[in-house]
Amino acid sequence: MAQTTILVMALLGLSYSCQEIRVISQDGGVVVGRSMEFNIPLESYLVSEPADTVHQIPLPPNCQGDPVTFSNKFKTITNWNSVIGKWSEAVADGINEAGVSVSLLWFKDNAEYQDPAEISGDACNNAIPHTKIATYILAKYETVSQVKEDLDSGEFPVIWAGTDFGIVPPLHYNIMDRTGAGLVLEHTKEEGMKWYDNTVGVLTNSPPYNWHMTNLRNYPHFQKNEKDREGFKYTTLGNTYTLSPQWTGAGLSGLPGGYTSPSRFVKAATLLSLAPKPATTDDAVVQMFHHMNAADIPQGVIEAGPENLSSYTHWIMVKDLSRGCVCYRGYLDLSVKRICLSNSPDVRSAVKIEGKFEDGFRDTTEEFKQMDSNALGKNAEL
Repeated sequence: MAQTTILVMALLGLSYSCQEIRVISQDGGVVVGRSMEFNIPLESYLVSEPADTVHQIPLPPNCQGDPVTFSNKFKTITNWNSVIGKWSEAVADGINEAGVSVSLLWFKDNAEYQDPAEISGDACNNAIPHTKIATYILAKYETVSQVKEDLDSGEFPVIWAGTDFGIVPPLHYNIMDRTGAGLVLEHTKEEGMKWYDNTVGVLTNSPPYNWHMTNLRNYPHFQKNEKDREGFKYTTLGNTYTLSPQWTGAGLSGLPGGYTSPSRFVKAATLLSLAPKPATTDDAVVQMFHHMNAADIPQGVIEAGPENLSSYTHWIMVKDLSRGCVCYRGYLDLSVKRICLSNSPDVRSAVKIEGKFEDGFRDTTEEFKQMDSNALGKNAEL
C-alpha cells in the first residue's frame, strides 16, 4: 500500500522530460529518436507482437455488450513498462512493419479527455481509452495520411479518459511514418481534440505543439559558424576596439540548454536544422544518438514530486522506420543494441532494455600494437 501511495504521488508530481526527433537521410531513410525520462523506477522492455495479435478494450461504464476488440494488421515492436511489478496500461512507444511510429509524451496541465460516462449508444462500438491510442494506431495504420483521413472524417475512435496506476495520465502523441510525414495529436481543455502536421520533426512535453512552434520565432539568429560575427565592439577616448571571440560556437550563443520542455524543444529543433543531412540511413542512426545525447539527464540532477525523486534518462530508442529496426541503450548499459521486425519472433516476446554496467564496454587491451619508439612526427602507421 505504501509503495502504491508513493507511486501515485510521484506520478502526480511527475518530472517527465521525454523528447522525440526525426531525421531524414539523403538516401530516403527515416529515423526517429526518443528518450524516456521518469522519476520513478521502471522495468522497461521491448515487446514483439505478430500480426493478428488480438487486443481487447473494456467498454465505458454506460455501454453494454462485448468489449471492443481489434487485431494487429502488422508485426509490431512496442515499449512496455513495469512499475512496482505491474505493467502500465499504455505502451509508451513503438513501430509497426508498415513503417509507422507512435510515441506517448507527458502533457501535464494541458491534457483533457472525454469522460467515459458520457459515451453511450452507437459510440460504444468505436471508442477506446487514451492509454490505448498507440496500440490502436500501430495495429491499424500504414501511414500518417491514413490517420489524418480518419481524424478528419470522424472514423477515428472516440477517445475517453483511461486510467493508469490510479490516475488519468496526461499524454500527447507523436505519429511518424517512413515517408517522413509527422502528426501531433493532442486533447486539450481549451480546444478538445486537435492535430498538427509535425513539420519541424520535434516534440517534447507541455505546452501544446502550436505554442512551441510560435516560441521558435524567438530564436531566429542561431548559426553554425562565425560568419559576419566581428565580436564585441566599443569606442572609448576616440579609439575603437574589437574583442573577437577566441573560441568557436559563438553562433549558438544563447541556445537554451536547460531541461524544461520549451528549452529542449528549441535546442532539439535548432540542432536538427543546423546538422548536415546524413548521407545514408546508417549515418542518420548515428547522428540521432548524438542528438539524443544532447538532452541526456544524469541521475540525481533533477528532483520532482512530493518525494523529491530523481528524474533521469532511463533509455534512448532510435527507430529506423525504413528498415523496421529499433536500436536502443539503457542507463547502466551504454552499448547500443538492435532488434528488427524482419526476424522478430512470431509469438509475443520481450527483451529487457536495461543491462548490466559491464555489458556496456568492450575490453580492447589485447588489441594494443607495438609502435616505433620515435613515432611522433612521422607517418601514422601501426
